Amino acid sequence: MTGNNEILIIGPPKSGKTTFLAQLYGRLVDKKGRLRLACAPENIDGIKRAYDRLTGGEETESTPSTDNLEVKIPVIYEGQEFELHCKDYGGEQVRDLVALMEYDKTWIDRAKSNDRWILFIRPAEIEHRFDLSKRGYAVKDQDESSLTSGTSDQSQFIELMQVLLHARGTGMKSLIDKPRLIIALTCWDELKSNSSPEKILRQKMPLFTQFIAANWLPEAFRVIGVSAQEFPLNTEEARDKYLDDMPQSFGYLVLGDSQKDKDLTRLIEEALIL
Repeated sequence: MTGNNEILIIGPPKSGKTTFLAQLYGRLVDKKGRLRLACAPENIDGIKRAYDRLTGGEETESTPSTDNLEVKIPVIYEGQEFELHCKDYGGEQVRDLVALMEYDKTWIDRAKSNDRWILFIRPAEIEHRFDLSKRGYAVKDQDESSLTSGTSDQSQFIELMQVLLHARGTGMKSLIDKPRLIIALTCWDELKSNSSPEKILRQKMPLFTQFIAANWLPEAFRVIGVSAQEFPLNTEEARDKYLDDMPQSFGYLVLGDSQKDKDLTRLIEEALIL
């Protein structure tokens, strides 16, 4: 493991950050995964509320935009005990980092104190604006005139990375070794695809993919698919499944070989061993 073991989970609104943290907590409590809970954690009210909603067959609620909670979970990994630090905050704060191009001391501390970042991107929510990184103006047709104009989602994610790197004091004159970066493509079940996470990222966000590859060392980043909930809880049948089998029975990761792994704690493990 290089650097410290603190992990910053970065996610805009509705990217699945709160749902993943709730499911991670459930796996740790139920001892279903490679990471184990060392003792009862403190101050996890936000995660516990989200987990309780899932056990009741309800979707989680987004973290309030003003929340800035330090979630500290003592875990055991490969016989070593350490404290997993995850920051629980409103996703709107991430959106505002790009919109305002400014950050406060809280975000400076987050960027500097965490040598491992997990960036949550929900690929099914990526808007298909006309994007020169995909096609030139020569192939733009009339059907695209109704599409949303403005900065593309992938450009906003590039700007987000640039803002956080600036807050950390990390330049881009040489390839980045720290922070190590996991790109988590969330709500994977929405895609209904057998493609690898790397291929989906290239298809959905080619410019962003090139930005990461051009600025990070190849061994310092990885792309993983995540379905923390496995399916939407919008039918009585789906809600009954969660009531009967408990939330920790659902959810999976998609790793480089495109195989599904039910152990959601492996996302944290991958960040630790990257």
